[in-house]
Amino acid sequence: MKSSIKKTGIAAVLFISLLALNISASAQCNSVTIAGIKKLAPYTHNGQINNATIKAGKTVEVHLSFYKGLYYKLQISSEDAVGKVSFRVLDENKTEVYNSSGASQPDSWNFYSNSSQELTIEVKSAENSKKGCVAVVVGMQVPKNNNPIRNL
Repeated sequence: MKSSIKKTGIAAVLFISLLALNISASAQCNSVTIAGIKKLAPYTHNGQINNATIKAGKTVEVHLSFYKGLYYKLQISSEDAVGKVSFRVLDENKTEVYNSSGASQPDSWNFYSNSSQELTIEVKSAENSKKGCVAVVVGMQVPKNNNPIRNL
């Protein structure tokens, strides 16, 4: 009887410890995502949360949809432990549309979508970085014009 209570107690402690670690990691990713959203101004966040854990020298992919006739801003945000990240944007044919390497703002990219399309965003961490959270957030703007009705 005592051994069964002891085993149950150990299992409960392990479960609570794992839950606490998961909540801590989730909180870190939330703060990275919120920091990215704040950098979107004057664009409006589209409401999607896209974050992942990235390891040294590895690449993570995020697939996102973009709609014709809107201005977009992709904002990449990461934990300090991850260090500098680079990203590429690929179209549905895996053709590179944008590469942040050597860009004046290596953590963001602004563009106008001429068509509705799905793009792949590949985020890569440096070889000497540590494991951590990276977030890809999207802001959008409707083109400004004097006509409140748009032809679709």
